[in-house]
Amino acid sequence: MRKPRVAYLFSRYPVVSQTFCDSEMLALEERGFALEIASLNPPPNSFRHERLDRMKAEIHYPPPPELRDALAACPEFEQQLGTLIKDHDERYGTSYKARTRAKNAWYFAGLFKKLGVEHVHVHFANRATHSALFLKKLGFSFSFTAHAQDFMFDLGSNDLLAEMAREASFVIAVSDYSKGLLCETCPESADKMMRIYNGIEVHDFHPVQHKHNEVVRAISVGRLIEFKGFQHLIGACGLLKRRGIKLQVRVVGEGPMRGDLEKKIMEENVADMITLLGVKSQEEVKRELAEADFFVLPSIFDSVGASDILPTVITEAMACYLPVVSTTVAGIPEMVAEGESGFLVEPADEPALAEAMAKIVSSAELRHQMGAVGRKRAEDIFTFAVTAGVLGRQFEEIGSPEAAFRDASNIVYLHDQWDGAELHSSTPSTEQGVRWLALRSCSNGSKPHLKTLQRMELLPDASVIESIWLRRTQARAKLESVRSDLGDAVDGVAFYQAARAAVYLSDVLPKRNTRVVHAVDSRSVLTVWLLKRLQPELRVAAAIEEEPSLSRGVLSRILNDFDALSVSDDKLMIMLKKPAEDLLKLRLPFVRSELKLGPFRLKRKKAADKVDRAKVESAWLSRLKKL
Repeated sequence: MRKPRVAYLFSRYPVVSQTFCDSEMLALEERGFALEIASLNPPPNSFRHERLDRMKAEIHYPPPPELRDALAACPEFEQQLGTLIKDHDERYGTSYKARTRAKNAWYFAGLFKKLGVEHVHVHFANRATHSALFLKKLGFSFSFTAHAQDFMFDLGSNDLLAEMAREASFVIAVSDYSKGLLCETCPESADKMMRIYNGIEVHDFHPVQHKHNEVVRAISVGRLIEFKGFQHLIGACGLLKRRGIKLQVRVVGEGPMRGDLEKKIMEENVADMITLLGVKSQEEVKRELAEADFFVLPSIFDSVGASDILPTVITEAMACYLPVVSTTVAGIPEMVAEGESGFLVEPADEPALAEAMAKIVSSAELRHQMGAVGRKRAEDIFTFAVTAGVLGRQFEEIGSPEAAFRDASNIVYLHDQWDGAELHSSTPSTEQGVRWLALRSCSNGSKPHLKTLQRMELLPDASVIESIWLRRTQARAKLESVRSDLGDAVDGVAFYQAARAAVYLSDVLPKRNTRVVHAVDSRSVLTVWLLKRLQPELRVAAAIEEEPSLSRGVLSRILNDFDALSVSDDKLMIMLKKPAEDLLKLRLPFVRSELKLGPFRLKRKKAADKVDRAKVESAWLSRLKKL
């Protein structure tokens, strides 16, 4: 059965705690699905798990709000989405920001059509799923995975949830517990709801066979928030210490309760037992699990009724042959077989939690037996061989027999900064195989040209660029090593702006099979030159205007590495080692001349000769296609 191209839509991506989403998408890619990832907002910080380096899908972000507003200023926006916006404002209230959701959908609908996306899937019943309702009006089918806290508390409207479920192709619940809640809330859509557990790649987890812990070590992982119950773990450790039971507990995670937890650790006098490790990458978490003797997660229902539903980290612990101590909250009993793969206690029952932990600490044989049972449960129930296969079949069933058209532009025209102005009518279009990309936009106070805005893509928020810069250590080191080649002619700010953009582009351009990158003027040349240092197989071209903004000294050094050049500056042309022609005619709109009248010299300007832009642009594009 043909696999459709699917876009995953998130409110915010990537998020450190949502590793189950990453795992799901990686598993689908391994099964031959071509995915795109769309995020309505940039990530909360620059932290990225290493496993995202394995992702083939490109992550897309919308342009700044003012440009989204400009895109939605066309009559077609109101014609197609105005009625639904008004309906949602009246039924759910303006606080649900229907117009904002519609603007997000309007932007991504245009992008998805270029990318050949046929179906959209959303994790969490939230504003991203709300946006998917508007995407459906624009011709895309969608589905969503509901967890529990998202639709029980965060969404805040059972009527909106019912509309989401009614309009979706199918709805996934991550546990029998949450499926029951969904069916109870949206009974008219119960027949399209199914339970698919959050899966993991079991064989990615490798426990240390011979541990050398002097004291039994427990590991826990989760955000430092109320419903994770770490305050009760600290209380249980206090009880164990007073009983003389030795134990080391390591907690991975960060959150708003850190200060309160640190205070409680001191009050219970267990600073020698419990260590708050802060945020760790996924690979670091795996190492912590591998070195531990058992896993503990004391989940509770918090003051507003929110809780864990099906914590993926429990499955990961079971994959590492770790017995689990947890609570009877929500879907956790579906994961842990009481008395077989671990112990479950009532939430917030510190004496019971301490007793369960004491049993695990007291017997290495019990730890071995329970760990083996947990590993088998992970392999039989929670592996992606089971879960991703079910989800993949759902996607296949809604796909059309023929693939949607996908833009195959493999030539990028790169602007350093786009000010909203109209591109010349003779410049090549997407239909001619060109993708227009700007490193940044700069509003000059006027409305951006709509058709150009529809064509121009922008680099995402700085936090996204920084996350790639920090992750790509080898690329970063390579670019920093060539900085001395440029001398003092390029200051540090300009260099690092260009370097960060180059590292980001080297990460994302191959995902769309980019073959040629053309710097449209001197301001983008440095970025393209650095990009070439990272992707030597890439063909690069540049057009240098008369009186370039980048110094001629720098240009004369780096342009020799380009595969195609158009140089309109006479002084620079003399300085270059390789021959160059003025193919694109980027002269100033006037030429200077000097008239001698006896002892007097008069300088004047006259209009430059007119250029057939369509002809020169067409010839240049033909040249690029032959590179």
